[in-house]
Amino acid sequence: MILPRVCVVATLLLLPGCALFGSDESKNASLSAAIPRGHLLQGDPSEVNSLPARLPWSRRRADAQGDTATILLMARLEANIATRPANDPCIRSLVWEELDESGLMSPENRQRLNQSGFRVGVAGSATPWALQSLAREAAIAGRSTDAQQSIPEMSHSGMMALGPVFSVMQNGKSLLEVQSQLDPQTIPMSRIPDLGALRDRSGLRCVFEVSVKELNDDWALLSVLPQIHAGAATTRLSINGPSNQLPVRQNIVPLYDQQFTVKLHTGEVAVIGRHDSGDWNPGRLFFQPESGTSASERLLMIRLTGVDKVRGQSDASFRVGAYDK
Repeated sequence: MILPRVCVVATLLLLPGCALFGSDESKNASLSAAIPRGHLLQGDPSEVNSLPARLPWSRRRADAQGDTATILLMARLEANIATRPANDPCIRSLVWEELDESGLMSPENRQRLNQSGFRVGVAGSATPWALQSLAREAAIAGRSTDAQQSIPEMSHSGMMALGPVFSVMQNGKSLLEVQSQLDPQTIPMSRIPDLGALRDRSGLRCVFEVSVKELNDDWALLSVLPQIHAGAATTRLSINGPSNQLPVRQNIVPLYDQQFTVKLHTGEVAVIGRHDSGDWNPGRLFFQPESGTSASERLLMIRLTGVDKVRGQSDASFRVGAYDK
């Protein structure tokens, strides 16, 4: 009985075109379905390269591990505030003669800023002599304080240093204080619509919030928001313990109607000053809050000196709280 069965099986195996065990394609399909793609050890290299990058055995992930590290772009900026007597020709007219004011924004937005007392212009990579003169005087005046004694003569780009250097990453922000500790008794606050409802006017400060909206290899799109900080400074406790304290915080009044954006290429300087107006407005509060013969006027300068690339690095051994002990 065993011999006839063996003959039958052998006959079936030798028959051409028999599909008892399936064709080669069906075999491959069955094997692919039975064995996960991540476990393939041999075959077409494209099969391995097409593996999902999240799998630990993916060849594509291993080959490109050094190239897929997170890279953050940082805008390297310089800023300074020039101060001159009110109505000084250099800060009133000479600086603005060589600045581009029309190409920054639409005529409607520029008119809106001018009505609020703000004036914005951009100097090219070849900084005009009047602006260089104001920047040099501001840098020398700042050397008397310990915080700005390290201002270099030349910036990273080889140009004359405009002022202190700071970096802001994309979607980050920094605060530039133009006026501090203003006396509300000498300022007609009720004539400024944005500040008429401000209750506590002590410790009045004028601040520009500068944030980076877009970054490229050689340009940055900055968003500038004027802010009024006022009121008693309140101390906030940190979450680490009652002894550690976070920086003080005042009431903040953002002037969203006067917010604007400016695009700077490497070496260009954004200049923000006061638009001449006889009435009190936010621009006058920021740049010329005093009146009389001893009054002074200020000018804010911001330069993009370059865009830095910061490459991230993962640390598999990092644990939260491991370095606090």
